[in-house]
Amino acid sequence: MSNKTFLHFEILKMLPRYPKTITVATIYDRLDQTVPKRNIQRYLNELSGSFSINNNSEDKGKGGQSYGWFWTPDAPVTNISWLAINQALSFSLIKKYLTPLIPSVTLQELNPFFEQAATALEGFNENPLLKWPKKIAVLEAAQPLIPPTIDTDIHKSVTEALMEDLQLDITYQPVGKKQQDYHLNPLGLILRDQVSYLVASKTDKGDLRKFALHRMLEAKKINTQAVHPKDFDLQKYIVENQIVSNLSSKRSFEPIELKFIADKWVTTHIRESRLSEDQLIEPIDDENSKIIATVQETEQLFWWLLGFGARVEVLEPIELREKMANSVKVLAEKYAIHGT
Repeated sequence: MSNKTFLHFEILKMLPRYPKTITVATIYDRLDQTVPKRNIQRYLNELSGSFSINNNSEDKGKGGQSYGWFWTPDAPVTNISWLAINQALSFSLIKKYLTPLIPSVTLQELNPFFEQAATALEGFNENPLLKWPKKIAVLEAAQPLIPPTIDTDIHKSVTEALMEDLQLDITYQPVGKKQQDYHLNPLGLILRDQVSYLVASKTDKGDLRKFALHRMLEAKKINTQAVHPKDFDLQKYIVENQIVSNLSSKRSFEPIELKFIADKWVTTHIRESRLSEDQLIEPIDDENSKIIATVQETEQLFWWLLGFGARVEVLEPIELREKMANSVKVLAEKYAIHGT
């Protein structure tokens, strides 16, 4: 490989994807000032005829070395550094499982790599890693659902505002209510059961809420610094936001001591995947056991217990037992009315 060809490759590897740019002066410094700036400028002009690269000279004037160069947004990933199979596999798994949580600006830069990864994997015919995606699966506890559609521009505005700590204006369509406008401080992004939620505080009241991204009709980031509530922690919010109301409709964030009877199958499952560090299992007979564990009383816990049907019987707390009993009673009445 000639020295000039080598320099071409080195320069192309330095170019970022638009909207990021790099100047001739920066390239000159990264090449340890061994190549004259005039040569670098000439090389870039030559390369622009063969590769999808461009510059912002129209915005910055004709200063030559002062304006920035970049790969165009739609430029394919050039095989300057071809993806190894481990890298290609990683990109394919990222695309499959993590895209809902990645900022739009990052996704735009990753899309060419996703495409190259797919192409690269087709070229590794006999490598055992090709079979890896077929040998793994991520299962959800609930019924698998098709994710709701999120407008691309809305996702871009929300993720950029969250990433840059800027405030956000949205028009939101609550379920069964008229659409409303909100001025928000974005705080976090949650993916639950294939639905993406923005956790934010309303600037006028400061109270925290979740906003489903697919229910946003419009979203626009505002050039005003977002205000974070004191000591806000997203993981703590996730736990506290799911607390089930007690009988007096007051929310309690204190853990509960859950006691229930479970059959052999459920007991085996819970013995292998414990509810808590202090979990106790007390055998009752050959078929049933009493299980005691300290847990948060969340809506998720209620539906999890209800999903076991007759395999479990909640003993305490009494409020949860009564809620389970009422749900089963309503269900039985519905089937009695429509049954034969």
